[in-house]
Amino acid sequence: MFYVDGISLNKITEEFKEQLTGKKVSKIIQTSSLAISINFGKLNLVLSCSPNLSIGYLSDKKEDNFMEETTNFSLTLKKCLVGSLLMHVEQTGYDRIIVFTFSKLNELGELKVNKLYVEFMGKHSNLILTDSQNKIVELLKRFSIEENALRFLFPGAEYIHPVLEKKKNPNELTKTEFETYKSENSLLQNVEGIGKTLSSNLSSYEKFKEILNSKITPKIFTKNNEPILATVLDIQPNSFDSEMTFPTYSEMVNYYLEIKNLSNSFKLLNDKLNNTISREIKKIEKTIKNLTIEIEDRKDFDRYREIGDILAASLYLIKKGMNSIELYDFYKDEMCKIDLDPLLTPERNLEKIYKKYNKLKKGLEFSKKRLEEFNEALKYFNGVKLFITKSSNVNNLKLIEEELQSQGYFKESKKISKKKKVVKELSYETTNIDGYTVLYGRNNLENDNLTMKVAEREDYWFHAKDIPGSHLILKSSVLPDESTILKIAELAAKMSKATPGDKVTIDYTKKKYLNKPKGAKPGFVTYSNSNSIIALVK
Repeated sequence: MFYVDGISLNKITEEFKEQLTGKKVSKIIQTSSLAISINFGKLNLVLSCSPNLSIGYLSDKKEDNFMEETTNFSLTLKKCLVGSLLMHVEQTGYDRIIVFTFSKLNELGELKVNKLYVEFMGKHSNLILTDSQNKIVELLKRFSIEENALRFLFPGAEYIHPVLEKKKNPNELTKTEFETYKSENSLLQNVEGIGKTLSSNLSSYEKFKEILNSKITPKIFTKNNEPILATVLDIQPNSFDSEMTFPTYSEMVNYYLEIKNLSNSFKLLNDKLNNTISREIKKIEKTIKNLTIEIEDRKDFDRYREIGDILAASLYLIKKGMNSIELYDFYKDEMCKIDLDPLLTPERNLEKIYKKYNKLKKGLEFSKKRLEEFNEALKYFNGVKLFITKSSNVNNLKLIEEELQSQGYFKESKKISKKKKVVKELSYETTNIDGYTVLYGRNNLENDNLTMKVAEREDYWFHAKDIPGSHLILKSSVLPDESTILKIAELAAKMSKATPGDKVTIDYTKKKYLNKPKGAKPGFVTYSNSNSIIALVK
């Protein structure tokens, strides 16, 4: 949990003051529909209004821009703020609102002042730009009057603060009041800036004053190697394994976002890829359903050949103008009724039946071929989805994005396509099992590179049978003992689509028995001379 309340934000604001006051805005990028990056030279102020993590922090890393087009908000910010100096950074009381005040000289030599209100309020978070008279110039999110009847948030309206309950300023809180609220379990309801986690950590009035007046203390607490609390206050969870301290709030945030895969770049690219994959899977599943129905409808195509043969044997009995005829069915040893077109001659009726037979036969063959192709495509996309799920950083996701672009599933942005492409070196993961080196891919491009280029002819290749997963290469020309093979197979099972508790068949063979068909999708190979072992997904 990333914990920020009003008192936390008070300390974060002080860090922003020290780092940014007096600096000039060089560039503004809207990196998503809910986030912007204000660049002060090499230092970036990232402001996110994501409902799951509304946050502001400083970063020296370049934020990728996944916006396909600019917005009115970003254009207005650039017009008003690029080239301006950041004069003040202040918090509104102990509310979760920070105000950034900018100023610059316009073309006429007049000093123009703008304020950027950043409201960190969960799903109601917003960025609101105002002029020197506090009139709204533009805002990130607009709400209708029905959605927000208490505030009129539109360009031209005067900015007013969110309607909040009147609470006691924490600096003015007496010991008697604290103890009363504490005994009533009502600190949250009566004291400004206190959140639930802080409230549960306040054992005494002295502890409260100490936290209130202390310097910023950025920490991350972990349990089972997972972060359970990130905070700038001198508080801690009830149970934890380790504690990490950071010199600044922003360093803590950047570390937290990286290990939790919550960075703006990671989240946006992850969402973009997942949406693309989900859309393709939905289309393929619909096509497979329709093809299955077509095949079912055409499976009796051979009956039309039989009817044609029956009709041909008694063609002399048919006269033009007949709607039907009843003839002996020598295939089923019974009489059968055959429908005829009265406008056609007997010969044309016979030709029509054989044409339908040939059409259904070819259609069935074509539908079966297409069904096979779409089933392979479904396997491919399920594999891509698996690799997206298992990706731990933006670079892995970018490789998957390149793979999908190479397959034509979405276009490159014009900005990227105009630039000279940088050829990325394909990598892979390496691990050691009982003294043996094992390599495995984290996406289809890495699978292809690892299997077809890195692996040597006598190395062994492992893969989960009939389900998407990583290619594993055992760097050895001789198989180890069965217990080691099982451990390698268990890794292959873990890196597949199977879920914990599943038993998975793992095929393994030498690399020289692998073949990649011409035109096959990334990660697809055929193989022979394989052995199998059952592995449990742990």
